[in-house]
Amino acid sequence: MNYADWENKDIASRRCYEICRAHGKPVIVMEPVKGGFLATPPENVVKVFKDAEPESSVASWAVRFCADLEGIITVLSGMSTLQQVEDNLSYMKDFKHFDEGQKKVIAKAQEELLKVPLVPCTDCNYCTKVCPVDIGIPGTFKCLNLYKLFNNVSSAKVHLQWNVDNLGKQRSEKCIKCGKCEMACPQHIDIRNQLAIATELFK
Repeated sequence: MNYADWENKDIASRRCYEICRAHGKPVIVMEPVKGGFLATPPENVVKVFKDAEPESSVASWAVRFCADLEGIITVLSGMSTLQQVEDNLSYMKDFKHFDEGQKKVIAKAQEELLKVPLVPCTDCNYCTKVCPVDIGIPGTFKCLNLYKLFNNVSSAKVHLQWNVDNLGKQRSEKCIKCGKCEMACPQHIDIRNQLAIATELFK
């Protein structure tokens, strides 16, 4: 659960949280920083946070967003350096809930994330049903969008293994550019061009 996935239709962070609370279940949060992605969000998002609190780390906003919610037992945050441990302790040792101004900052950051030009794939899978070489098109686009959002090609490549390889699908370099996918796509995505971009990026 994290502020980036709060309204994501696939992950549905907010909806899952609300169902837990509706049934009186306490919540343990995983992925508050989205596997490290929210420590290095797009520059327009970084600016929102730094303009509000120059002294606070960008990652701290992600952890505090989750900790601020009612019914949270703990927020699990992966740490790989002493600096990250010290940063987390600095604001969680004596945790203070968000005030209205800080909640508006989070809302502004969420708005800025939506401005990043992503591949508008809805994961309907109509394209994969007609692809003659069984390319994992929606999974590829998820990873391409992760790169566009967080500019971290290494992490995006790891997600490519999860979203394409592990599902038994072919990677984008196998595309034969037949165009059947584009005829089936209700979003009218230029799939062949986007797959070519992914092939170059993830090679």
